[in-house]
Amino acid sequence: MKNTLIKLLIVTLVSSMSVVFAGDKGSINAKVKKDIETFQGYFKGRFPKVEFGDYANGVYALDAPSREQWVEIEEFAPYELAIDKGESLYAKTFANGKGYSDCFAEDAAKLYPYYDVKRKEVITIELAINECRTSNGEKAMGGKKGDIAAVSAYMAYQVRGHT
Repeated sequence: MKNTLIKLLIVTLVSSMSVVFAGDKGSINAKVKKDIETFQGYFKGRFPKVEFGDYANGVYALDAPSREQWVEIEEFAPYELAIDKGESLYAKTFANGKGYSDCFAEDAAKLYPYYDVKRKEVITIELAINECRTSNGEKAMGGKKGDIAAVSAYMAYQVRGHT
């Protein structure tokens, strides 16, 4: 399993690098399309019984015992308090009267992370949250724990179909 995750990381990095180092836009798109087909083909071949949509569940789509444990944990999820806190923070308006919903669509979290070719960097949901805050006159939140983790967890939880 660990080897599969390492291979996934390597393929993702190589795919991202190919976008940066490819030539014109047409060849970039062709290369990206080919990389996606190669990437998906590897996992379809390696795990033929896994439905495509289930890959969003990560390791839980690939390993039955891990999935069983995950389903049991989900009954009384230990992160629910963080989700509740994130919901409260997300709903709070900034000093200028705007809020996170002015920066993000309802299902925005599913777009992250992604590689921004123009900026030449990976854009994470936490980076986007802080950019939303600073563009609205608020201070950026630090690190990957505390309030920023709660807001990003809440946003990710919404993408999973929870309201």
